[in-house]
Amino acid sequence: MSADAVLALAALAGVGGVAVLRAAWSRPQRSFILVTLGWGLLLASLVLGAISGGAWGCAVASLWAMGAAFAALAWAAISSPPGKGQASNRRVGMLPGRGEPRRIGGRLLTFALVAVVSALLAIGAALAVGALARAAGWSAANANAMLLFTMPLAWSVIAYAVLVQATRKGQFKALALASLPTWPALALGLLT
Repeated sequence: MSADAVLALAALAGVGGVAVLRAAWSRPQRSFILVTLGWGLLLASLVLGAISGGAWGCAVASLWAMGAAFAALAWAAISSPPGKGQASNRRVGMLPGRGEPRRIGGRLLTFALVAVVSALLAIGAALAVGALARAAGWSAANANAMLLFTMPLAWSVIAYAVLVQATRKGQFKALALASLPTWPALALGLLT
């Protein structure tokens, strides 16, 4: 099969994945099978895109999926009835109430863990992925594209994992777990 045919198949899989997810999420009760199928099609789209053209193929396949998602969201926004209720005015614990401690130190530490430490760990994971790609024989351009793709994705996953922890100890455990991908690359000298 030619690279163009594989790329076309990747684009179709991406659009199909978005369509299946949209159908699954619009049902009254979510279907695990449909949701799994939708995400599987999106993963297949990414893999087929990588097979057809490396990072460029992934980008093209992703553009088709993002275009389909944009079209689905635009249609949902246009066709949805206007809301009848007033917007909530809750603050959801964003700011302390009167007389409550401000916990500035705890808030700054949480910010540092999510914004700085998580970013550094994501950079380490991205460097490890780039080094692994180069060690696997990828070209420098494809390895660097994978590195640049990995960093924001890893950062969002690590930041989410830190933010959902109920305790500071849980946050540090999540950060320690997130540092694991970097250690083998450091031990093998791939990050030098």
